Amino acid sequence: MTELDAIRRFALTVAAILVLVAAPAGAQEAPARDGDDAAAAAKPGFFFWTDSSLSLLPYGDGFVVDPAEQSTVTFEHAHASAIGDFFMFIDYASFHGAATDDSNWYGEIGPRFSFGKMLGKDLSRTLFKRSLFEVKDVLLATQYERGEDADAAEALLVGVGFDLDVREVGILGGLNKFNYVQLNVYGRADLTPSGDSGFSDLQFTMVASYPFSIGRSQFLVDGYFDWSLGLGNRDWTFHLNPQVTMDLGAAWRKPGRLFVGVEFDLWWNKYQIGNSPGFDTNQAAISLLAKYHL
Repeated sequence: MTELDAIRRFALTVAAILVLVAAPAGAQEAPARDGDDAAAAAKPGFFFWTDSSLSLLPYGDGFVVDPAEQSTVTFEHAHASAIGDFFMFIDYASFHGAATDDSNWYGEIGPRFSFGKMLGKDLSRTLFKRSLFEVKDVLLATQYERGEDADAAEALLVGVGFDLDVREVGILGGLNKFNYVQLNVYGRADLTPSGDSGFSDLQFTMVASYPFSIGRSQFLVDGYFDWSLGLGNRDWTFHLNPQVTMDLGAAWRKPGRLFVGVEFDLWWNKYQIGNSPGFDTNQAAISLLAKYHL
């Protein structure tokens, strides 16, 4: 790829972010996604809610392939609208003790288009009488991934998404209300020069958010997993990335704004590089975390 091609791709990526993130000034802000847009019908406008956050991970240790110690700044944006939902993030990582390149950035853009909303139909389904999950909506799920070096990390994903609800009566018994549970099943096309041509892999992605309390303190467990099966010329990979945080803002009567805690980054066959005795690609990292919803 020439330098001009790289600049063009970067410009297109930035333009897409600006277009998709932009929302009317009067859009409803929500500190946390609840995954249930039923009440949104009473809200005027195209956007039901929109939320942006800035996270600082001042120190993390246990990373592999990349330098073991890192610091990261992350910008995230999410919104729900009359046609679906949208999530994107950009990570800027600073490597500690790196011999050459001491920083890197990586981002993902993921618009999903709701068949239930666009068709005006209730697509809720329960597969089994005592099944844990209830399907609330079915969506066309898309995602674009890009690293600083597009020759090393660039991919397009297209598939089907499901908004799920954990039922009060299921195989786990009674549970508190999840903020959201989503499952996406993608066909994955790596756009790097070393990748297979076309959609050659299958990826499962689940994201969830679960609030709980201890005494008067409010906590949140949220995160995702990505599981690529490795059907092409790369190995399989499983990436589990949960965060456990306390709602510090609730102490000042501003809940849902400031969270502090830790992030776990567990990754088997990182970057779809097979683990071996000579090169460890199985990661178990932990980072301090502070997140502020703007």
